[in-house]
Amino acid sequence: MRTKVLLTPLKGIDVVPASPRSSRAVARDEPEVEPAAPVAVAQQGSTPFASRHLVMPASRREAVEQLRECLREGRSVLVVGEAGVGKTALAARALEGLVIDGRAPYVVALTGASSRAGLPLSGLEPLLADDLFSIGSFARTVRVLGQSLAELAGDAPLVLRLDDAHLLDDASAQALAWVVRQRTVLLVATSRSSGASDSPWLELWKDDVVERIDVAPFTLAEMEQWLAGELGGLPTADTVRRIWGETRGNVFHARELVRTERSAGGLREYDGVWMWTGRATPGSRLLEIVENDVARLSPDAHRALEAVALLCPVPLRLLLDVVPRTAVDELTHTGVATLRPQPSAGGSEIVVDLAHALYAEAVRARVPGGRRREVLDLVAGSTHAASGASLMRSVMLAMDSGIVVGRARFEAAVAEAFTLQQPDVVIRLVDLALRTTPVGGEYWACLMNWRGEAWWTQSELVRAGRDATIVIETLRALPTLDAALVRRMVDAVQILSAALHVSGTDVDDALEIARSTARWLESIDAPGDWADELAVTRLVRLGWAGRATQTRAEALAMLSRPRVPATAVRLVAPTVVGLADAGRFAEARELAERHLPVAEALADRYRWGVGEIYVVDILTRLWSGDLSVLEEENLRTLDENPVAIDWVALQAAKGIAGILFGAWSQAATELRAANARLRVNDRGGMIAFTTAAEALAVAASGATNAARHLLASVEATPLRAAAALEPEVRMLKLDALAWLRDPGVKVEASLLAQWARDRGASRVELEALHRFVRAGGRSPDVLERVAILARTVEGARAAAVAAHIDAMVGDDVDLARIAERDLNRRGLWLPPLEPPVALTPREREIASLAAGGMTSRAIAARLTLSVRTVDSHLARVFAKTGVHSREGLVAVLR
Repeated sequence: MRTKVLLTPLKGIDVVPASPRSSRAVARDEPEVEPAAPVAVAQQGSTPFASRHLVMPASRREAVEQLRECLREGRSVLVVGEAGVGKTALAARALEGLVIDGRAPYVVALTGASSRAGLPLSGLEPLLADDLFSIGSFARTVRVLGQSLAELAGDAPLVLRLDDAHLLDDASAQALAWVVRQRTVLLVATSRSSGASDSPWLELWKDDVVERIDVAPFTLAEMEQWLAGELGGLPTADTVRRIWGETRGNVFHARELVRTERSAGGLREYDGVWMWTGRATPGSRLLEIVENDVARLSPDAHRALEAVALLCPVPLRLLLDVVPRTAVDELTHTGVATLRPQPSAGGSEIVVDLAHALYAEAVRARVPGGRRREVLDLVAGSTHAASGASLMRSVMLAMDSGIVVGRARFEAAVAEAFTLQQPDVVIRLVDLALRTTPVGGEYWACLMNWRGEAWWTQSELVRAGRDATIVIETLRALPTLDAALVRRMVDAVQILSAALHVSGTDVDDALEIARSTARWLESIDAPGDWADELAVTRLVRLGWAGRATQTRAEALAMLSRPRVPATAVRLVAPTVVGLADAGRFAEARELAERHLPVAEALADRYRWGVGEIYVVDILTRLWSGDLSVLEEENLRTLDENPVAIDWVALQAAKGIAGILFGAWSQAATELRAANARLRVNDRGGMIAFTTAAEALAVAASGATNAARHLLASVEATPLRAAAALEPEVRMLKLDALAWLRDPGVKVEASLLAQWARDRGASRVELEALHRFVRAGGRSPDVLERVAILARTVEGARAAAVAAHIDAMVGDDVDLARIAERDLNRRGLWLPPLEPPVALTPREREIASLAAGGMTSRAIAARLTLSVRTVDSHLARVFAKTGVHSREGLVAVLR
C-alpha cells in the first residue's frame, strides 16, 4: 500500500515519508527510541508501525480483535497501560489491514510527546500548522482541526492515532476530545494509567464515548511465549523466570534486556536452547530512556526519582521527608512511578515504586556516590517491607556504600537471592558481610555456610567444599563450642558431604567427614542434637545413593518422631522416591503432605526442602497413574509459591508429564531445555535421568538417530548423587528401545525385572515384566510374579498394567485394546508392535492421542494447536492408513 504524508508544510521541519523511526518522538512501547521531529503521518490501509511485529500471546490477540471490532462499530478506543507494556504495538497491529465499511481507513498519527511546555495546542501543530499562532479561540481551534482532518480523509474513514496521550498539553487534549465527541473521527489513543484518570480522557470513557482497553504486563507464561519468538528458539525455565523477574513482564524492557545480554554474551544459545547466565544490567538504550524521563522532571521530582530507585520501593512517609508532595505527584502523573499499598507491621502503608528492577537499576546508574549514600542513610534502620529483587538490590547498594544493614534485613535479602536463584548475589552479599564479621563466631560460620551453599547451587563444588571445610576446621580449633556453633559445624558437614557426593566421590567416602565429625564431637561431649542431625546426613546421602531399601526403616523412624531434627527435611525427598519405587504410593504421598509444612517452617535450615518435596510428589503421583496433579490450579499454586524451587527440575517434571500424556514433541522440547541447563549446572547429578526421559520422547517422535545418541549419552553419564533414580532411568531406557524397535527389548526387559526385584523396586519390576510379556515373553513364573506384584504395587497405573498383561496372555485382542486405552489414561503410551505407517512425527503424535480417546479440541489444547490443524493432520492420517475412525487407529498404530 502507498504511504502518504500531511501536505501542509511545517515550520522548520522537512516532511518525510513515514517510517517506524520518523513517526513520533520518544516511544516507550517500541524498541526504537530515537527522538524525531513531530511529523504527522497519514497512511491508507496500514500504519507507520506495522513493520515491527510483537509476538503476541492469546490475551493480546484478543485485545487486538476487541480494538478492531470497536473501530468497525464506529467507537473510539483508549489503550491504557504502564510504560513499555506494548500499547503502541497493540494499536499498530489492530490498525494493520483494518477495513471499515468496506474501505481501508485513512490513519493520521500524532504523539503527545511533541507537546512543548508553555505553548498551548503545540501537540496539534502538525495538523494546525500556520493557523496555530492565529487561532484565538477554542471554537476556531476545533473548527480548523475538524476541517484539517476532513480534508485529509476525503471519503475514507478517518482514524486519528495518538500515542502518549497523557503527555498532550491540556488545550490540545480538550480540542481533540471535542472532535471525538462529534464522532467525525475515530480515535485510537494510548496512555499511561495515571494519565487515563485525568481530564478529558476520563470523561470520554465515563461518558461511553470511547472504549477503554487495559494492557497488563506479560504474565510468566506470556513471557515464555514472547521470548521463544524473540529469540527464535526455546528458552530454559530459569531464563524465562529471571527475565520476567527483572522486568516484571514489561515487554519493552524485556526486549532491551535480551538485546543487551545477547550482545554481552550472557544470553547464549546451546544446541537450540537459549540460556541466560549473566546479570541484568541496563543497556545504553535503556539509559537513554531514563535520560529522557529525567529531562522532563523538575529538580524535586528528579530527587524523588533517585530516592525511589535507590530504595525501591520506598514508603511514602519516608519519601515525603526528602521531597515535597508535589514531586511525588509529578512522578505518578508522568507514569514514571506508581503508588500502591503494601503490607506492613501496622497493617499496610502506601509505597512509591518503579515499574521493575531493571528500570530502577538504570536510574541508580546515574546517581552520584555522595547522593546515593545520603539517601540510603535515611533508611539504614528502616523495616519497611521491601521484598524480592528490590530488597536484594537495596541491601547490596547500602553495603557497597559502607552503610550498616540490620541482620534481619540482610538475611531477608540473602533469602530472596536464593529464591530468585541468583547465587552470585548471595556470594556478593556474604563477601560484603564477612568484611566486618569476626572469624570463628556463630554468625561468621553461618555466612560461610551460605556462601558454600551458593557455590553448590552454581555447581562450583570445589569452592563449596572449601568453604565448608574452613568452617569445620576453624570451629574445631576453638577451645569450646556451644550448641549454636555445633549446629553450624553440622551444617558445614552436610554441605561438604553433598558436594563430594555430587562431584562423583563414592558415598561411603563422602560420609567419612560425617563419621569423623561425630567421633570428635562425642569426644568433647559437645552440646546439642548433633548426633541426630549427623545421622540424617548419613541417611540422606545413602538414600540418594540408591540404598533406600537398606535404610528405609531407619529413615521412616526418624521422620515419624514427635520432634524431627531440623535437617531431617532433607530426608523426605529420597525417602518418598524409595517408597514410590516399592509401590507404596499412599505412604509416599502421606509423607510428602505431612512434611511440607515442616519444610516451610524450617526453611532457614534447608531452603530447598519445600521445592524438593513438591517435585518428588509430582513425580511419584505421575508414576502411580494420578495425572490430576497436572491440573491447571495445581500447577498455578506450584508456580506462584514464593519459595526456593529448582526451576530446572520443575521444567524436567513438565517434560515427564508430556511423556505421560503422549505429547512427545512437547515432552522432548521441555526436556531438551532442561538438559541444556543441566549440562552447565547440575548440582544434583540429575542429568542421566532427564536425558533418558528425553531419549524416550525423541524415540517416540520418530527421531531414531537422535534417540540413540541420547541413549549413548545416558550410558556414559554417572548417576552419582542421583542413583536413587536409577530404576526409573533404566525403565525409560527400556521404553526408548521399544519405540526404536530394538530386537533386544525382550532380553533387556527380563534383565531389568530381575535387577528391580533384587533391589525391592516393585513398581519398576511390574512395568519391566509388562514389557517382557508384550515383547512375546510367556512363562508361568512370570505370570505368578505379576499376580503378586499386582497386589503389592498400589495405584491405578499398576492395576491397568496388570489388566493389560492378562489380556495379552489370554490373546484377547479386544480386551487388550480396552486395557491399552486405560493405560493411556494412566500415563503409559505403548509403541506399535507392527511396522509403522509412514506418518510424520506430528501426525503420529496426534493419531496416538486420538486413538487414546481424546477429542480434537482436547488434542489442540494439549499441543497448543488450533482444532482445524488437528483435524487436518487426522485427515492425512486417515488417508495414509486407510482407516476411517479414531477407533480404527488403535489397530494401525499398534
